[in-house]
Amino acid sequence: MDLTRLAARRTAVLAVEVPGWSRTRCALEQDVRARGWRLAGSPADADLLVVCGRPGARLTAAVDHVWSQLPGPRARAEVTTADDVPAVLDGAAAELADGAAQRRDAAGRPADPEPGTTAAGDDGMGDMDMDGDSGHSGDMDMDDDPGDADGDHASGDGDMDMDDDSGEGGGDDSGDGDMDMDMDMPMPAGIGLAGAGGDDQLPDPDGLDMDVLHVPLGPVLPHWPAGLLLHTTLQGDLVVAARAEVLLPADDAPPDPPVHGTPAGRWDAVATLLVLAGWDDAAVRAARVRDGLLAGGQPPEAERLTRRITRSRLLRWSLRGLGRLPEGDAHDRLRHWLTGTGQRRSTELSAVAELVTGLDLATARLVVASLDLDTADRVTVPVGAGS
Repeated sequence: MDLTRLAARRTAVLAVEVPGWSRTRCALEQDVRARGWRLAGSPADADLLVVCGRPGARLTAAVDHVWSQLPGPRARAEVTTADDVPAVLDGAAAELADGAAQRRDAAGRPADPEPGTTAAGDDGMGDMDMDGDSGHSGDMDMDDDPGDADGDHASGDGDMDMDDDSGEGGGDDSGDGDMDMDMDMPMPAGIGLAGAGGDDQLPDPDGLDMDVLHVPLGPVLPHWPAGLLLHTTLQGDLVVAARAEVLLPADDAPPDPPVHGTPAGRWDAVATLLVLAGWDDAAVRAARVRDGLLAGGQPPEAERLTRRITRSRLLRWSLRGLGRLPEGDAHDRLRHWLTGTGQRRSTELSAVAELVTGLDLATARLVVASLDLDTADRVTVPVGAGS
């Protein structure tokens, strides 16, 4: 079997959500699972790039940059309604299996990847971090009540038994994997060097002169708010400054009916947070509850899954104290999503930048996920925090 047919049969899909198209992205994820395909964690892992919605100019440039990083055979598609998802994926699968089309695509690609840019270049986007790998080789077992599970483990192979009594695990282990870091100084073939600290540098307790790195997170990143671009300045492994903005959709593009703030939207937020916390099995189940709610049903497994999640001491330990706001921390927000209690609030972009300052990147991603940002209701004015 040649590579094109193999790619079409075992397709990995990198989903790009444009602000305002969360319903289409949810439909895409559901259809991907139904076909036996999987969601890609990074461009290098993807066969198919699917844009959900109509991106504006800056977000289109970011998507084009990601597209250049996909290896062949590859295909790209755009879908703007949930109803069109099956037909769009059928067409993309046919393109993946079309040997002639793949040879033409390969012939038109440059021999070397695009050079990187500095954090100040390319309209401030630089080399965007597209690696969605949470850093876990398998699914963390955070369930404190095994008898409450039904045995249908969606994640299958590679489960790691993370007993709460061991005292190990937690949110800090959900690292971002290999990150495409944009450095201060452009070098041949996009290789960068870390810059001296300068004004961004904080005093090191050991008296060391720590390098400062500029690492953008997003806007194309799995399990990440649609269109969010978070410019971070790292000293060692800590964020010492941050600036957040949202890249908007096209002006003439009517968005999906809103999902954010609905019961389905809350379960979508639960699924995202659980993936980043390393509990893949529960995340898949939460996504199935979300899909059932979007279809107009009342999934019976929602109550049982809520019990499993709220009883997990390891998950509680992982999230306690993270992203603390007046109404609570990340774990409090998770409980509110599960129970449907708590008033919906809008988190300002300035608060996002402030909350991630002082954290490592893995923990920062957990905090951002816990905020359940509605980027469809944002402005493009960037705001910053930190030194």
